[in-house]
Amino acid sequence: MKFKPILILYLLASCMPQNKTSPIITYPGGFQKALILSYDDGTIQDVELASLFDEHKLIGTFNLNSGYIGTVKGWPLANGDTVYQRYVPTDSLDVIYKNHEIAAHGQYHKDFTTVSIDEVRKELAEDISYFQDKNIEVKSMAYPFGKTDTIIGELARELGFVNGRTIDDTHTYSIPDSDQFLFWPPTTHDSRVLEHAEKYINLKSDDLKLLYVWGHSWEFGDSTRWNNMIKFCETMGKAEDIWSVGHLEFTEYILAIRDLEWKTNEVRNPSSRISIWLKHGNQIMMLKPGQTREF
Repeated sequence: MKFKPILILYLLASCMPQNKTSPIITYPGGFQKALILSYDDGTIQDVELASLFDEHKLIGTFNLNSGYIGTVKGWPLANGDTVYQRYVPTDSLDVIYKNHEIAAHGQYHKDFTTVSIDEVRKELAEDISYFQDKNIEVKSMAYPFGKTDTIIGELARELGFVNGRTIDDTHTYSIPDSDQFLFWPPTTHDSRVLEHAEKYINLKSDDLKLLYVWGHSWEFGDSTRWNNMIKFCETMGKAEDIWSVGHLEFTEYILAIRDLEWKTNEVRNPSSRISIWLKHGNQIMMLKPGQTREF
């Protein structure tokens, strides 16, 4: 009995190991794009900004100077004038930031690169202590004036912070390596946010991307800037493929991804509390803590 060549090829192929593709890592919900909104100082204008985020179901990370909460502070300008800033009330943190992340920004917003390392330690330790007394754990931070160095970054790590944001805009959507999480460069200041909005909405990628926006709510005294932010939030809020997330949750998710244990045809999530999302073919799946999936 003779087999036709096509049938022989079929039988041989059926006996060989199949070339299965590995799953693609995604953000929760199967998304490939994330958005972090990071705002500094904790001035009273945070109330309106947080409300805008709430309206569009966006998450903000608000980096507060614990020493100024509930006060009015005068900031001298180079021209000799003084600008007075009113800060959010002490008893309203859980209302204003109910749906958002509270993070550290130094107790009194000192330039960490011009004071002693002991003073830096005090600035950050006092932030931690202040928020702990209010049952708020802070593990994210933004450096005052965006200034830091290797020694300061290592001190932040020693105190328990898992990320630290600078102001070195990249205008890219990449995620830094883990060893740079405490020197985290954002994508853009919000004064240029509309330059990125349409580009990011239309971006297609199998790689994980991040649009990281930073600023100060007190800068929105400029009506044009405020209207631009409203337009940006409306655009992002309507997007169905962007994960809006606080800086801490995002950082912990990326670290959990990088801890995944891969074998030839399976992947295991060793995390005790963070689920990781995968896409395999057209199927979106969740890899729960401690779970192993074959593919």
